[in-house]
Amino acid sequence: MSFSLKKIKLDLKVNWKISRNEFLFKENYILERNGYESEIAANIRYGENPERIEAEFLDLSNTNNYNPLWCNSFKNAYNNVVLKEKAEGDIYNFLKIEQMPRVLTSYSIPMMDLDDVGEYIEQNAGFESYKLKIANLSDLVLLEEVCQHTNKKIRIDANEGFKSLDNYLEFEKRMSHYNIEFIEQPFSSLMIKEYQALKPISKFEIIADESVESDFDIELFQSKFHGINVKLMKAGGIENGKYLLEKAKQAGFKTMIGCMIESSLGISEAYALASLCDYCDLDGALLTTNDPFKDLLNCEGSYLSLR
Repeated sequence: MSFSLKKIKLDLKVNWKISRNEFLFKENYILERNGYESEIAANIRYGENPERIEAEFLDLSNTNNYNPLWCNSFKNAYNNVVLKEKAEGDIYNFLKIEQMPRVLTSYSIPMMDLDDVGEYIEQNAGFESYKLKIANLSDLVLLEEVCQHTNKKIRIDANEGFKSLDNYLEFEKRMSHYNIEFIEQPFSSLMIKEYQALKPISKFEIIADESVESDFDIELFQSKFHGINVKLMKAGGIENGKYLLEKAKQAGFKTMIGCMIESSLGISEAYALASLCDYCDLDGALLTTNDPFKDLLNCEGSYLSLR
C-alpha cells in the first residue's frame, strides 16, 4: 500500500512568539501507510515549509524509496511509519526501551506583554516548571514579571537570541537569584567560540537545542554544552533519537527530549524516549486548542501519560 499525506491545522491558545518568529496556528502533516501514522512539523529554522514537505511527498510517491535529501521532519515521519510497521505497533519491545507510566513535562511561556503574564500563569498553574522564551537582555523584565507570579523552576529558552557573550553574561548576572533550572541555546549554533567561553564560567547548565540535528560531535559539544535537547523532528525519527540520547548519556551529557508545536501523535512518539532523559519538554500539544489526536495522551498537573 502507498503512503498518504494530509495537512492538519493546529490553533494555538495564544500568539506563539519566540526570538525568530511568531504565529497563531501551525500547519503540520500526517504521513500514513497501512494504518500507521506519524507527524511532520516543519520548522522554518531549518529551511522547512509546506511547499517542501509536499514536494518531498511527491518524490516519495513517485519512487517509493527513502531519499537522504529529504528534510529532517519528513524523514522523521517516514522512518517512524516504517518502524511502526516493523514493530507491528509495539515500538517499546522492538527498540528495547522502557515505557514510562508517566513523565514530568515543563510548560512553555512565549514572549508576551507583561500585562498578560499573570493570567497566563494562573491558567496554567498546575505545572511544576515553566520554559520561558526570551530573546536577549531586554527580556529580563519578562523573566522578572514571570517570577512575580510563580516561584517554580524556570527553564530559559533563548532560541539563539543573544548576539554577544557580554550581553548574555549580563543577563545571567541579573537573573542568578531566580529559580533557574538551565539555559537553552543562548547563541546561534555558529557561535562556537562564545559557547566555549561561556561553558566554564556559566552559573547554569547550558543545553544545546538548535545545534542538535541528526548527529553531533562529542568532543566539540563537550567544549560547549552540559546537555542536549533531542527533538524527533530534527533527529529524523524515533530510532535516531534513541541513538542520540544514548550517545549523549554515554558521553556524560544531561539529556532532554523536546518537541515542536505538534499534536499528541508527534508527542506520543517523543514520549517513547522519555526513559533516556533527565528532562522532558513535551507540551507541544497542550499549547493547542484543537488537537486531533488528544485521545492518545492524558495530562494531569505536570504529568503526561499514554492513554
